[in-house]
Amino acid sequence: MSTFDSRPTCSSCGSEHIVKNGSTHHKKPKFKGKDCGRQFVEFLTKKYILDEIKALIGRLLLEKIPLAGIARVTKVSRSWLQDYVNHKNQHIPCRLKVIRNPIPKGDFCSFA
Repeated sequence: MSTFDSRPTCSSCGSEHIVKNGSTHHKKPKFKGKDCGRQFVEFLTKKYILDEIKALIGRLLLEKIPLAGIARVTKVSRSWLQDYVNHKNQHIPCRLKVIRNPIPKGDFCSFA
């Protein structure tokens, strides 16, 4: 952050030559570095999901709890959860083996 004004420095190249470049859909101001052209947000709030939460999500999915309920309990966004489930399902091999049970002939209606 430069001391002359309240504009941040470029997060990519460190330059102070930046311009305001609109705002995000969360109403945070976006900036663009004039030297490198990189767009950035001043206060990035990236949230990392802990491995314990991912393990809990895995157990809740096995219990067939709806995604909305899992997102609410684990405090993750529904879009992140849907992407996580889609990514996990890509790596599960689809192994279906259909076994036909033969019907014995002449034993269709046996009431004894």
